[in-house]
Amino acid sequence: MKKLKLLLKIFAGLFVIVVILFLSFRTYLFSDDVQLVKSITQQLQSKKVMVIFAHPDDESYTTELLLNAEKEGIETALLTFTPGDAGTQMPQVCQQQFLGDVRKAEVYKSGYALGVDYQKVFDYSDGTLKDQRLPQLVDDIQQELEKFKPDLIVTFWPESGMTIHPDHMTIGKATQLAFANYKKGKNAKLAYTIMPSKVVSMLGGDEMQKLQPEANISIKANAAAKVRLWNINASQKQFVKDYTGIPDWLIYRLINREYYFVE
Repeated sequence: MKKLKLLLKIFAGLFVIVVILFLSFRTYLFSDDVQLVKSITQQLQSKKVMVIFAHPDDESYTTELLLNAEKEGIETALLTFTPGDAGTQMPQVCQQQFLGDVRKAEVYKSGYALGVDYQKVFDYSDGTLKDQRLPQLVDDIQQELEKFKPDLIVTFWPESGMTIHPDHMTIGKATQLAFANYKKGKNAKLAYTIMPSKVVSMLGGDEMQKLQPEANISIKANAAAKVRLWNINASQKQFVKDYTGIPDWLIYRLINREYYFVE
């Protein structure tokens, strides 16, 4: 009995130490001057939101923003410019020739889980956006903007694309150009999903840090919702672990905020 009590005390002590280290590291990651708000859509007084990305699973960067919008009764739209057909399966869930169909289904299901009201997946091939005519992409986006009429548009920062992916960077630039035309005479805002600077450094992305602006607004993000999204995007379920070296359930509890730069 004494040995059991001793083991329990040791276990409890180790648990407390782990929790303290975890919370201390998370505090360090978020020890910045970025404004933390309850809801970005509330803070910006948004009425309609459109997020514009390159691939299925990119919507994971805006999980909390979209879920907050749903709770607030705000109409949302998600544009995805490729079906992700050239992606690497992590793990493999189908023959590669059918990956585009599978990922298209995944993003529609993902959008449904996030309460998205309107979705569209374009037929541009994965990995080719940088080779497309930029005016055509801009026109595609502008048509959707004029149809949906959002007052908050969210995309990638063109110079960094969150992960230096050419498709991300291209769709960010096309959205930026389309917004420049769309915003005339409207009270609309453009926001970019940004990886926090200390997280970028932790992942060894100091060069990328030079390419993106500092975020100026953030919200807390629900880890379970993020993990659920990656379970839906089954063909990319292991992406977070492969990219960061940390399981998704852990990293989203460690990095439990979404960062944005709002122009």
